[in-house]
Amino acid sequence: MKKGAVMAEKINVELPDQDYYEAEVACRNACPVHTDARGYLLATVAGDYERAYAISRATNPFASICGKVCGAPCEKGCRRSDVDEAVVIRNIKGFLTDKRGPETGDLITPLTYSIAPGSVNPELNGKSVGVIGGGCAGYTCAHDLARLGYAVTIYERWEKSGGQLVQGVPINRLSRKVVANELASIEMFEHVEVKNGVDVGKDITMEELEEAHEALFIGVGLAQGRSIPIGNYDHPDVHKGLDFLFDFNMRDRWDLSAKRVIVIGGGDVAFDVARSALRSGSPEVNLACLEREHLGEMPGSKDERDGGRREGVVSNDGWGPEEIVVENGKIKGLKVKQVARVFDDEGRFSPVLEGESRLIEGDMVFMAVGQASDISFLEEAGIEMTPQGWVNVVNEETLQTSKSNIFVGGDIAHGPKLFIDAVASGSQAARGIHAYLTETKPLKLKRKITFKDLPEYGRTSGYVDEEREEREELPVDPAKDPEFNTTLEYAEAEAKEQASRCLECHIHPTFEADICILCGGCVDVCPSYCLSMKSVDRVEGGEDLKVLAEMEFGDMAVAQEQGSVMLFDPLKCIRCGMCAQKCPTGACKMSVNEFEDCFA
Repeated sequence: MKKGAVMAEKINVELPDQDYYEAEVACRNACPVHTDARGYLLATVAGDYERAYAISRATNPFASICGKVCGAPCEKGCRRSDVDEAVVIRNIKGFLTDKRGPETGDLITPLTYSIAPGSVNPELNGKSVGVIGGGCAGYTCAHDLARLGYAVTIYERWEKSGGQLVQGVPINRLSRKVVANELASIEMFEHVEVKNGVDVGKDITMEELEEAHEALFIGVGLAQGRSIPIGNYDHPDVHKGLDFLFDFNMRDRWDLSAKRVIVIGGGDVAFDVARSALRSGSPEVNLACLEREHLGEMPGSKDERDGGRREGVVSNDGWGPEEIVVENGKIKGLKVKQVARVFDDEGRFSPVLEGESRLIEGDMVFMAVGQASDISFLEEAGIEMTPQGWVNVVNEETLQTSKSNIFVGGDIAHGPKLFIDAVASGSQAARGIHAYLTETKPLKLKRKITFKDLPEYGRTSGYVDEEREEREELPVDPAKDPEFNTTLEYAEAEAKEQASRCLECHIHPTFEADICILCGGCVDVCPSYCLSMKSVDRVEGGEDLKVLAEMEFGDMAVAQEQGSVMLFDPLKCIRCGMCAQKCPTGACKMSVNEFEDCFA
C-alpha cells in the first residue's frame, strides 16, 4: 500500500441460509399466520383461482374476513413499496374469496384447503376442549382442534357468534353473510358444538367448565371501551364508542338526527364510530385525535380515514382533548389543544399539548380511546392477570396461563391487535393444547425449500409500470342507506393486473463462479443497482465467509488476494432478469425458491 493511502471500509455481508430465503418473501414473513401471499398472487395472474384461494386459506380459516377488513400487515412488509407502493394483497384475497370462499354457499370445500395438523375427517380421540368466546381466536382454535379429533364446545355470551366481527365492525364495511358463512363452515365439523347465549361466570362457572373439559381456551377479546378522565367525562351525553357500535350492529340504532357528534380517538374504531354516527342520522361528525396524519402517526388504516372523509367526517388530527365543555347542563363542545408531540425521543407514548386551544362544537361525545374486557368470570378461577388487566401468558410458545389446563389467545392475551393476530393466536393455542394433552412438543409450521434454475426468464418490464389501484368505492348517503357496502371487488382483469405487480421475491439471480469471466456486464445492466462486484478483502462475512473462502481457495489469505465476490441486495432487486439476459457465459441465472408448508 502506498504511503498516505486510506484503507477502504469493509462491507458487511450475509451468506444466505434457509431463514434468509424465508424472510426474502417479506409479505409472507409479515403475516401473523405466514400466509403465502406471493403464492396466491402468482396463481391469480395465471388464472388458477382455485389454487390461489387454497393458498390463501391454507393457514387461515378466516380468509374471507381478511379479504374484506384485514389491517394487511402483509402489505406493510411488501417490498414493492421500495419501488413505489405495495401490492394490494388484501384486495386480491377479497376477489378470490368471492369466487371460492364459504360466501359462495360451499361450506365444505374451504375446509379441505387447510394445512393445519390433522384432517377434515379425523378419528375422534375421546378428549374435549371448551372454548370461551366465539370470535376469530375462539373459532380458529376450535377449527384446528377439530382437525386433530377433539370434541370442542364454544361458549359464546351473545346470541350471535363472531365477536367484534359482528359487534364492532359496522355492517356497511363487512357483510354479515360473509361472517355467518365463514363461521358456519367451521361449524361443519360435527364434533364442534356452539352454545350461544351462555355467559360464563353467570350461566356456568369456570369450575364447571374445568370439570367438563380436559382443557379450556379463553378468547373473549376486548369488547369494552375505555374513557379518559377529562373534565365532564361522566356527563350523560358522553358514551363509550364500543357501546354505541354494539347497539348499531346488534340492537336498535340510536337516533342521532338532533345530535352533532364528536368522536375522541384516531384509530379504526374511532372512524367506525364516526361513520356509524352519520348512519344514525347525525348532521355533523367531528373526530379529534392526538396523532397527526401528515406525520404518519395515525394508528388506523388509510382506507378507513379516506372512507370517513368521503362520507363527511371532519378530522381534527393533532388536537388533544382538554375538557368537555358543558353549559346549562348540556354539552357545548370539546375544548382541544394543539399537539406538540405524541411520542418522546425513544418512541414512547408521551403526548405534549401546547399552543393554541379551540372549541369543537357538538352535542354528544363518543370516546374511542382504548379497549378492555369483562373478565369478572376469572376472579375465582385462580388465573394470574397482568397490570393492564389482561390474562398473563406464562408460556409464550403454547399460550398457557398460570393454570396448566387453561390457555388464552387474542386481544385478552396480548392487547388490541388485528383480526389476523387473533387467528394466529387461536392456532398457536390449539397446538399448545394438543401438546399439553398428548404430552408432546408443540407442532411448528415448517417450510421445505427447494432451489432450481429457470431455463428461461422472459418477464416483461410492464409490471414495474403498473400503478397500485384500490377497489372502487361507490357514493352513498350514509343516513339514507346505512347498510350499503360501498366497496366493489375487482373485476377479473383488474385482479390479474394488480396481482402482476408482485416482484416475485422468491426469484433472484445466482452465479456460477466456475464459468464467470468477471466481465461485469450484469452489474452494468442492472437498473436498480442491486449487484456489485468486490474483491474478497473488501468484505466482512465472519466465520461463514471464511469457510466458503477456504472451500474455494484453500486459504482465506489466498482468497483475499485473488478472489472476487458478487454482492446482491434483495431490497433493491426488481426481478427484471436483465442480468441473466446480459451474461455471455450463462454464469448468471435466475433461480427460484419453491416452498412446501407443513407442520412438524
